[in-house]
Parts: sequence; C-alpha cells; structure tokens
Amino acid sequence: MSRHLYKQYLRLIAKWPKDQFKTPERDLSMFLSKQVETVFKSPPTEAGLCERRYHALEKLYNNEVITLYPHKYTSGVFGLKLHQLQEASSEANRKHFGLAKKENIIRKAWNLVAPAKESSHKSQ
Repeated sequence: MSRHLYKQYLRLIAKWPKDQFKTPERDLSMFLSKQVETVFKSPPTEAGLCERRYHALEKLYNNEVITLYPHKYTSGVFGLKLHQLQEASSEANRKHFGLAKKENIIRKAWNLVAPAKESSHKSQ
C-alpha cells in the first residue's frame, strides 16, 4: 500500500477531535487510528478502496453532509438534547447500568492474593 496514503490517513486522524465525554477505548479517533494501523500492517488491499475510504472520512471530518443537507433537529431519536445524551453516555452511567469494562478475572484474583501497596497501607 502507498506510504503517501498511509501518511494522509495519519494526518487526518491526528486532526480528528477527541471526545471529552468518552474514555480512550470508546473514542472514535482512537478507534480509527487502531483500524488504520491494522489495515496498513496487513497484506496490501486495493488502493482504490483505501482512497475511497479516506475521502469518506475526509467528508465526515469536514462536515460536508451537514452543509449540503442542513436540518433543524435539536434532539436525537429518543427526544434527548445533546447534553442529556452526553450525560447518558458518560462513564458513570455506563458503570451504573453495568456497561463498563469488566476487570480481568485473573487480575482480580491477583489483587486479592497480592494487594497493591497503597491499599495495604490504608488498612493499617
């Protein structure tokens, strides 16, 4: 695959805004960077397909669709405003509803057997 195309992807993803309401595991820019790394490390795929995908991402980044097709919607499909959707998608709410990332069972067992130094000082 073309190094030039790879660099274009990296430049575009570097400009992609970070979502302050999401952890890095759930952030779209982090997901995109991982996908680009995966695709470009794997055997070469069709260059035309990669270019079309790049141009699609570029259109999303430049908000071309919203400028071509403006709308007056102020809420989502559930009738919630943006700040309500961000609150509902926050890490605190995800934990409350059991959607947070679960701790690895082996790490959990290890912490029971050999607790961290900070926690042993707190109990004394």
